[in-house]
Amino acid sequence: MKATYCFRYLCISIITIFISATCLAQGTIKAQADSMGLHAYSAFRGDTLLIQMDTAYLLNKPTFRLYKSNYDKTFSKDVLTKHLIKHYDSLVNFQDSMLKAKEQYYQDLKQSFDSLATTSATFATKTEANAKDINASLIKVNENLNNVNRLLDDSLEKLKKQNQQKLKVALGGFSIGVVVTGLVFLIAK
Repeated sequence: MKATYCFRYLCISIITIFISATCLAQGTIKAQADSMGLHAYSAFRGDTLLIQMDTAYLLNKPTFRLYKSNYDKTFSKDVLTKHLIKHYDSLVNFQDSMLKAKEQYYQDLKQSFDSLATTSATFATKTEANAKDINASLIKVNENLNNVNRLLDDSLEKLKKQNQQKLKVALGGFSIGVVVTGLVFLIAK
């Protein structure tokens, strides 16, 4: 009796462990790294999903069925859905062509602005060099004018001295002339 009791206890324990292992197997880590296809993975409450891709959609069962039925209709022979997809594709293509045209317009505009910036920088550099040359020329002209003023001042001083010399000579000559004339008159009288 004891053996059957132990056997029953052992069987119940094994069944309990097996059931709890399958029922309580939640809390596992599931890594999802494939982002190249459409996959459906099952996850339960308590599971940890390690998503190693850029986009993942988490859906419950009714929402998944709705998406799957629409996905299946897309590739079925439903005329309305095909017509809708055709118009959607043409709209996407039109938008892509608009984006390409705007990209080309942007590139042209960017190239024009880059050219304008380069030309402006070159113009500014040349203008700065010309301004430096003009400034150097003005400094040289100023030095030359100062030299000319100095020479003119020296010339004026020399002229004043020569005029004073001439005045002294003239006054001396006049004085000698007056004295000689006075002597001539005195002697003649």
